[in-house]
Amino acid sequence: MAASAVAKPLFACDFEVFGRVQGVFFRKYTESQANSLGVRGWCMNTRDDTVKGQLEAPLPQLNEMKHWLETKGSPSSIIEKATFSAAKEIPDYTFSGFSIKR
Repeated sequence: MAASAVAKPLFACDFEVFGRVQGVFFRKYTESQANSLGVRGWCMNTRDDTVKGQLEAPLPQLNEMKHWLETKGSPSSIIEKATFSAAKEIPDYTFSGFSIKR
C-alpha cells in the first residue's frame, strides 16, 4: 500500500503574533513546540515587533500549534493577539522541518 493512501490530509496557514514576543525567546520556543508536534514551517521577527510565519501539518496538530501560539508562547512573552490565515489543504509538505528565519 502506498504511503500516500494512509497519509492524513495536510493543511497550511500563515500566522502573526502580537505583543511582547521579541527578545523573549519566542521563536526558539515556537520552533521547539512545532518540532514536538511534527509541525513544519518557519517563523521570524518582523520590523513591527511581531513574529510571523507559516505552519504545515495535519489539522489536529495545526490546530494545537495555533492554540499554543495564541495562549502560551515562551515563558516571558505576553501575547496580545494572534492572527491566522484560513487553513488550506495542501497536497504535500513544502518544508522539511521547522526553522527560524533571520
